[in-house]
Amino acid sequence: MKLHQLRNLVAVAKAHSIRGAARDQGLAQPAITRGLRELEKELGVPLLERHGKGVELTVFGQAFVVRARSILRDVERGREEIAQLQGHAAGKVSAGLSSAVFLSLVPEVYRAFRHACPDAYLSMTEGLFSALEPQLRNGSLDFYIGPRPQDEVDDRYAVQLLFKNQRAVVGRRGHPLAGAQSLTQLTQAEWIMTGVREPMEGEFEEQFAAHGLPAPKAVTHTLTTLPIVALLTSTDALAFLPVQWVNSELFRQALQEIKVREELTGPDIVLVRRNSLPLTPLAERLVTLFERAAGTPYRAAPAQGR
Repeated sequence: MKLHQLRNLVAVAKAHSIRGAARDQGLAQPAITRGLRELEKELGVPLLERHGKGVELTVFGQAFVVRARSILRDVERGREEIAQLQGHAAGKVSAGLSSAVFLSLVPEVYRAFRHACPDAYLSMTEGLFSALEPQLRNGSLDFYIGPRPQDEVDDRYAVQLLFKNQRAVVGRRGHPLAGAQSLTQLTQAEWIMTGVREPMEGEFEEQFAAHGLPAPKAVTHTLTTLPIVALLTSTDALAFLPVQWVNSELFRQALQEIKVREELTGPDIVLVRRNSLPLTPLAERLVTLFERAAGTPYRAAPAQGR
């Protein structure tokens, strides 16, 4: 099995034709066809189905092309790692990060990383582990930092605690319930339901049940940052959000914490990486910067005017 055969298979899967793959690879069609037939012979199964409009992957081809893409990514990472070990601060590093990490750690980490590695290609994707895990598994992401996954991860991954987190009741600046001191005073409010576990209703209701209170009726569900901000700033809705939201420069003027006396639990913030493959020096440098920024434990910067 040769790397060029894997590249050709991935190219055919993308183009849905041998002609398109040959054009993209700068090769003659017979060379692509010959390599794919050799690969099929070695695996003992058909990888492609040919028809009038082109080719499609068989069920075997669909399964194998996932592995082929992962192998090719790892080879590219290996090349970058060699270059980085030679002292070149170029290459690519990709991180999956939750909103709390973007708001709290990224500003400091980004400045330090850009100062140290101005030529590096940095990719940062917002999301939770459940959504980003396929990219972490196939090597598109080097690591994930965010709330601890709902379920125990398998032995493909190493999980490291960065800091324990808390939630806050968050609403718009000047909210009519800003003076509330207990969740008891907020049970009739309008709520936006967010969370990292499924079902989301259970996580929301636990915050009230832990203090012997019935959960308010919350019929608006959303997970991503922009819809949450749009709703909180334009309505009297409230939400349980990581404390980093109200401590961030981005939202400090638009959102505020309603300081209730009850302690509101939040999921640990963890670093997740693949066990089977070491990080490149560039990715290790980025991880180290996140670890330093998080501290042990993490301490949020005090908000101005509070």
